[in-house]
Amino acid sequence: MIRTVSGIVLLILHLTVCILIWAGIRSGMLKVKKYLMVPVLFVPVWGALCVLILHLQVFIKAENSRKIGIEKLQVNEEIYKNNFRLREENDHDIVPLEEALLINDPEKRRKLIMDILNDDPSKYIELLEKARMNEDVEVVHYAITAMVELSKDYDSKLQTFERTYAAAPEDPVVLDEYCDFMEEYLQQGLLEKQVEHMQRNQYTQLLQKKIKTDMNFHSCLCLADNLMKLKDYSGAQQILDVIDKKWHRREEYWVRKIQLFAEQKNGRAIQAALKQMKEEHIYLSSKSKEVLAFWLDS
Repeated sequence: MIRTVSGIVLLILHLTVCILIWAGIRSGMLKVKKYLMVPVLFVPVWGALCVLILHLQVFIKAENSRKIGIEKLQVNEEIYKNNFRLREENDHDIVPLEEALLINDPEKRRKLIMDILNDDPSKYIELLEKARMNEDVEVVHYAITAMVELSKDYDSKLQTFERTYAAAPEDPVVLDEYCDFMEEYLQQGLLEKQVEHMQRNQYTQLLQKKIKTDMNFHSCLCLADNLMKLKDYSGAQQILDVIDKKWHRREEYWVRKIQLFAEQKNGRAIQAALKQMKEEHIYLSSKSKEVLAFWLDS
């Protein structure tokens, strides 16, 4: 009789534990999977103990993970703050390139020139030109050295293109690459006037040859620009007439047209062109407006 009563009590206790564990799993209080109710139900005591042990392991891992996450966040925040402070400190040393040449700080001026030499001098031609006129002898020396080296590099490339073109004058790829190089080379302003005039005549011939087989907007625009540099206003007008027929609404065409009239000091033609642009609603970007303002003010 006592055994029967004990068995019933134990069974009730076991079922109570099972119900409590099930309620804990359903509510999320116990961090274990639902299928673990099987050993809890069929393996009295040990099944419940296993579930509790698993819950404690999962809970401890989650707590550690949360701490690690918080620590990582704190570390990242500290790194960000340090980097931000470093940027702020560095910002105090940042000076616009043009202004750096004017301030009375030889160390900064020389560091600026050395940075340019170590970077890509071809991107700072205008700055190097200004540096050549600086009162600091060392800065002038560095600037002249950079421009001489840059000029040598371009001369070497030019000779290579001349030989390649002489060997294959009818190759369109060679002609395209030669024209692209000449455009870049002449934009740098490294040549003396007489040599530049000679190279621009060569560039004109190359572009004219290219346009005969491949008339595109960029090549025509380059030819117009080059002819204006050569003061060949008649030739520039002819190529602008060609652009007008094919690319009438392109803003670059209208800027060049007014530039040509401005160089010829033809105020009446400028006014007529501006009126036509207004009537035809020709759109100008902010960059084109700046260029146009320059030519209208000059």
